[in-house]
Amino acid sequence: ATDARARTYAYQLADTVVVGAEGAAVAASCIKKPNDVSFFFNDDDEPAKAEPTRAKAASAGSAKARGGAARAPTTRTSAILPSKFRSDEREDESSVRQRREHQKELLSRLQADGQRRFAGEAGTDGEEARTVRRFESYKRETAIPREARSGRIIVDERADTVVLPIYGMAVPFHISTIKSASKSDEGEYVYLRLNLVSPGQGVGKKDAAQDDNGGASFVRSLTFRSTDVARMAEIHHGITGLKRDQAKREAEKAQLADIVEQDRLVQVAGQRPQRLGDVFMRPLAEGKRFPAALEIHSNGLRYMAAGRSGGTPVDILFNNIRHLFFQPCDKELLVLIHVNLRNPIILGKKKIQDIQFYREASDAAFDETGNRRRRIRYGDEDEIEAEQEELRRRRQLNKEFEDFATRIVDASNHDVELDKPFRNIAFTGVPARANVLLQPTVECLVHLSDAPFFVLTVADVELVHLERVQFGLKNFDMVFVFRDFKRTPVHVNTVPMKQLDDIKEWLDSVNLAFTEGPVNLNWSQIMKTVNKDPAGFYEDGGWAFLALDSDAEDDGSEEEESEFSMSEDELAESESEGSDDGSVAGTESDESEGDYDDESESGEDWDELEAKAKAYDDKRPRTGDPPVESAPAKRARKR
Repeated sequence: ATDARARTYAYQLADTVVVGAEGAAVAASCIKKPNDVSFFFNDDDEPAKAEPTRAKAASAGSAKARGGAARAPTTRTSAILPSKFRSDEREDESSVRQRREHQKELLSRLQADGQRRFAGEAGTDGEEARTVRRFESYKRETAIPREARSGRIIVDERADTVVLPIYGMAVPFHISTIKSASKSDEGEYVYLRLNLVSPGQGVGKKDAAQDDNGGASFVRSLTFRSTDVARMAEIHHGITGLKRDQAKREAEKAQLADIVEQDRLVQVAGQRPQRLGDVFMRPLAEGKRFPAALEIHSNGLRYMAAGRSGGTPVDILFNNIRHLFFQPCDKELLVLIHVNLRNPIILGKKKIQDIQFYREASDAAFDETGNRRRRIRYGDEDEIEAEQEELRRRRQLNKEFEDFATRIVDASNHDVELDKPFRNIAFTGVPARANVLLQPTVECLVHLSDAPFFVLTVADVELVHLERVQFGLKNFDMVFVFRDFKRTPVHVNTVPMKQLDDIKEWLDSVNLAFTEGPVNLNWSQIMKTVNKDPAGFYEDGGWAFLALDSDAEDDGSEEEESEFSMSEDELAESESEGSDDGSVAGTESDESEGDYDDESESGEDWDELEAKAKAYDDKRPRTGDPPVESAPAKRARKR
């Protein structure tokens, strides 16, 4: 091209589709995810070379952004208006109106989706049907201990069984069939009572078991009497210990019910794995904490937890990582990489869902208070230099951890995405026991600084209900209802009321439907009703009963006209009374003005006042004149 300006051009490559006789095929095969094709540049590193017009545009844009931030809708907590411009109020009303329309759309979408999901599905009470479990103590009769043939009570710990003599026969009872055991002394006899598990004997959840055989008969209790006090005490102690051990094993089994066996970690062969050294892990694998290295292997991560036993490896596979978070040490004491798992793993003897690798931002071993430079220099130079050194160290830690987290994403072929909390839109609340800072991310709402950790996935939430939203209250509560109705709703309590509108804006931006109400609700009863008949729940309106006092519905009181009306006769009568009252008031005001004028006219003029003042001054002695002797005063006589 002859024109110099035409030599610089931009070329955009789009997908190439080859249309043939057999069909169409996409010729461009490459990565197309937004995280792979999006690039973000740091404006601080670029040279500031802007034209005056661009500078003006940037300043105007920043001013507009500041104005928009200042005009963000806030909750009215007092009678003082936030702005004196009516245009700001109109913009607030328009944003609130748009949010209401969006929430109406989200609620209608939830209603349609719920009707489609639970169409023709029978509901449950949210609890699994309990049946009487059957146990087998011995496979053959010869396996019964020989001591039981003598008509004695035998506690067999190996088979978890108690052999009882009934009508001269040794009858085995598994420890799970014994509900409780009690011992009482009456005279020279000792009574041992065994309460057995049977359906229909109570109203609790454990006693609601049903048997498949409706014609079966159950024995509820057995009582044995003996004069051997020591023997009966030994039997009672053995049954109680066996029952305690069995309950402990059942609890461990229930805890490990959702544990999924993971694949084996494939280590990197032929080269040294990428590692992040001197990091700590939470929760601890053993009693004491020791720094170790976090390594990246072919299909997962490995942390070699150091300890007295030489080290216990903790393996985390990429296919078991649901969320990967990086939280910098800006305004925090720790820089960390947090891993939220799809399926929990066993660490020590505990079930773990979240694992965190961190390093402290402040280095206690770094001290320059006793060197030569401190003795020579005076003033605040050392303090300023220490602050700059701490900022440099924090930036270095952030860069090191963020680069390692990025390498984790690359090693997993982008099956794991890196997420980072947004501190500028964070709010405080109480998800567990303490008031903590909750920070939204792209996909979650998290608290990662202290244990217990809080990770809530936005995609799992169906509805958010805001409770105790009333004028005059300083705090409100949030309830997150999950799409899986069998999960217990999560409560975040004591959220400041001044952050209500910011939270509404965030919920609306992530397409989460929310409602609000003035009181707290009984969510256990609500979810029980929903699980009992979900199809009928959505047919009756779904979550519309929560939206009665929320922003999702228009405030009808603002649009209604006044119901007060006055007839023409009453209007004429009121006008005549008003005119009469006005005439009376006018006469009274005229009289008062007349009196005031008379009083003002009866006063002395300026000439008369000056003459009186001059006469008064003549009577007083002047300075330098001899004092006038006054007559001596008479003393009062004392009686």
